[in-house]
Amino acid sequence: MTETFPASSWTWAGLEGSIAPEIVRAPKTCGDTQGTWPSVYWQNIRYIQHTLAGSPWANQLALVAAVMSARRYDARSVKLVMCRLHGRFTLLFKELALRQMNEWNAEQFFPSYLKGEVLAQDSDYTRERFWIDYSTASKQVWLWLKGLPEPEQERYQPFSLPVVSRLTVYGLLHFKESQQRQQQARKQETDAIVPHFAAMRALAHLRYNCLVRLRQAYQEVVAQTKPDERTFPVEFSYEEGSERWHFRLWERRSFVLAHAERYNHQTVTNAQEKLRGFTDERNHPFVEFVKAMPLTSDATASGPWFADLLTLGLLGDGPVSGTDEEVKAKQAWLRQWGYADPERGDTNPFQTTASGLLCWSHDAGDASFMARAQDRADGVLVPVEPLYAAATFGLLAFDMFTTTGLRINELMQARVSKDCLVRQVDDPPPGAKDRSARIRYLFRLIPKGEKTDTPRNYFIGKETLRLIEKTGRLLKEHYQLSKAEALPVVPFAPTNGRAHRFAPAPYLFQYCHHHLDGGTITSCMRFLLHGMIFETKEGKPVVLKAHLLRHTFATYAVQVAQIPLDIVAEWLKQKDLEVTRYYSQVPESLVAEKHGTFVTHLALQVNVREVFLRSPQEIREQLEQAKRCVGTLIPVTGGECTLDGRCPSQFACIGCPAKTPDPAKRYQVEHMRKRGQEKLAYCQQEGLVLKVERLKQLVHHCETELLEMDGISHFREDEHYAPNITIE
Repeated sequence: MTETFPASSWTWAGLEGSIAPEIVRAPKTCGDTQGTWPSVYWQNIRYIQHTLAGSPWANQLALVAAVMSARRYDARSVKLVMCRLHGRFTLLFKELALRQMNEWNAEQFFPSYLKGEVLAQDSDYTRERFWIDYSTASKQVWLWLKGLPEPEQERYQPFSLPVVSRLTVYGLLHFKESQQRQQQARKQETDAIVPHFAAMRALAHLRYNCLVRLRQAYQEVVAQTKPDERTFPVEFSYEEGSERWHFRLWERRSFVLAHAERYNHQTVTNAQEKLRGFTDERNHPFVEFVKAMPLTSDATASGPWFADLLTLGLLGDGPVSGTDEEVKAKQAWLRQWGYADPERGDTNPFQTTASGLLCWSHDAGDASFMARAQDRADGVLVPVEPLYAAATFGLLAFDMFTTTGLRINELMQARVSKDCLVRQVDDPPPGAKDRSARIRYLFRLIPKGEKTDTPRNYFIGKETLRLIEKTGRLLKEHYQLSKAEALPVVPFAPTNGRAHRFAPAPYLFQYCHHHLDGGTITSCMRFLLHGMIFETKEGKPVVLKAHLLRHTFATYAVQVAQIPLDIVAEWLKQKDLEVTRYYSQVPESLVAEKHGTFVTHLALQVNVREVFLRSPQEIREQLEQAKRCVGTLIPVTGGECTLDGRCPSQFACIGCPAKTPDPAKRYQVEHMRKRGQEKLAYCQQEGLVLKVERLKQLVHHCETELLEMDGISHFREDEHYAPNITIE
């Protein structure tokens, strides 16, 4: 679990004694008493004091941090520059036998380094990244120096990084080639994901349903079991798909006493006497998965998809815990699945920062007890509540990544408050049989690169709303809140580089009063989809990440649905079309039901007109324009539109990635397919080649959407399957 520190504990003035006093009071920075300048973020101050202090380059990098912060660089960018420069300097000074910064000859060093004559193990990307960071840092300090009076320039010159002329490294930089290699690698990964996009979405829902049933069975058996050691273990089973899963219900004392020969005498005595970790307050029930049996003789049983992760101890800090031999074996297993890169050291692909999420809680010693118990158990000990919570967060994140294309930092901003989750109410269109109000929902979030605090619109569909409701119910139970109580207000994830921009709020992605960081959300998503194998054509495993899903979303929108590039750029909130073009490079392979009480109570009913009327003039004008041309304000064929911008296809909604298919509107898509097939036959007969191709695409899109609706209907039906629990 990540250690947290109060921001107030770290101030720039507190660096006095760790770095030169001149830097602490440098003019035109946060140390200048004659003006007001942006301060260095507290985490960066902590990094300077804990990591840089005492190094030969501590003063230089501290000045870089002060200057870049004063010039309003993002805190994360400042931290990355310091980290990468510190890492290279550490290795370089050792190899070159340097002791002080006055021995550092950048003009002489960089040509040798970029040629590979120094630190030969560094990759081309690492070399070029070091050059970019060094050039940025040295140039910013140089510009800052030029703005000072001459005496001040002489005073601070020794603390600056020497600027290196680009002529010195002319012909040694290969940014374009390196960038092309990275883009080609990302393109291959995207190509491996695109064909499985719909299957992943369906599988994620089905696995979530599976954990819901396991949790339901666990709770029912606990409720029917008397708190008496003589009743344990309680054996129970239920049908899961084509298998019957068998479990045992234990609690701490009964498990130790049943495996007394595998525990030391003192532990057994403590269990018998209800001492130390075996008091009534700590004697919690837990589940052991025993076996899976096929329901038919010609079938095989595989059991839960997560069983191997638990057996091998790969959740949480498991991959880096144990003896050297155990860690080595775990890392080898993770590499086989593509989770670990041998060149980057040990990895924790399922690590979380919230106790009791995805793995056993550290509270009351559960994690340590269960780790020892797993070594003595016959089956697999299952942390039901932590896995259920992880699956809930993982499913919501995966759904939002694949339907909006948003970034993980934008996802982390999602909160259930009227200024973020907006309920948009509009009148029914003229002539519609259904005269009820049209309701849509959107998140208002601040995208990456936005310098102001102006949020942008991210429309979501009804299926996402259902998942928000499920997540809300989980959090209500977790915090033991009533329906009318709001979620706790928690600080934004402190390890995030943009945390300083966001105040404490009732964030949706939170657990144990901790806001979930990007790594934790990714771990939950990976857990939910573990076992799905994706490989590039070269056979390299592909690991799911939020950014990869963003690339996949963009690729589908541009290459499959033929949405104009500028529209996709607006969806992705990208200002540079070249970036969107890169994201969407052509690959080689080419709930309609009422939301629940959670959204009603916490999102609050907000008329979108009121929101926009309180916004700047250009936003009000955008709304008026949207009323005439944007799908989020009118019904669309076959689903719900999430488009926030001018419709690029004149409301030809079949096949549009901005639409979330709705099985309740299946008849509309079937009608379009039938009409398309009829027109296709006629156009083929008449030899109308261009129309034939368009109609073929229409029929193909209809069939694709019908398959997606089948998947949605499947996992919705699966939600209502109630296991018939047999207590043996």
